[in-house]
Amino acid sequence: MSEASDGRMEEYRHLYQEIGRNSQISQNVFLGNVAVTAGLIGYGLQSGFAPIFLAPFAIIVPSLFFLASQLESTTRIAAYLAVYFEEDSADLNWESRWLALRRDSLMPTKRKYTLSLSGLYGLLSLMCLLLALQYWSESAWSFLITVTPIVVLVTHGVNLIVQSFSLQLVDAYMTSWRILKSRETEPGDAP
Repeated sequence: MSEASDGRMEEYRHLYQEIGRNSQISQNVFLGNVAVTAGLIGYGLQSGFAPIFLAPFAIIVPSLFFLASQLESTTRIAAYLAVYFEEDSADLNWESRWLALRRDSLMPTKRKYTLSLSGLYGLLSLMCLLLALQYWSESAWSFLITVTPIVVLVTHGVNLIVQSFSLQLVDAYMTSWRILKSRETEPGDAP
């Protein structure tokens, strides 16, 4: 095996390790959110103080945006692997075949990771909002004014998570990687 080939395989392995790290980080962030939220809900139920039920959003909202960036990073890496490694290889085909399964609706189950993750965050958020509403002692208007920005941010974060793993984004990244790859192979245009 040549030195260049060894370097390519090392890059390939490294990128798959990064995908694994992204997945582990996402799981840890979600579990941390659930633990903190459960603790705050428990405290809120004991105290009966409605704003405690809104406190989890201080970590839920940033987590949604962070997870969307982690998932987009995974999508970007997967598209890179498909273009730079798999399009020219008979042996390396995981990303290309996985993408074909998704595109052709050949998945044996319709369960999707991003929809499950965003759904769990949605349920967690809804639970906190309903508990806050139940214990809210101020006017309904003050509740709506307080929670509207939270609902907008959570909705936007959940939407980013769903988009970050969409076939449209995969296709957009693959197109961009192919353009870059073709530029790299043109004489005198290498980066």
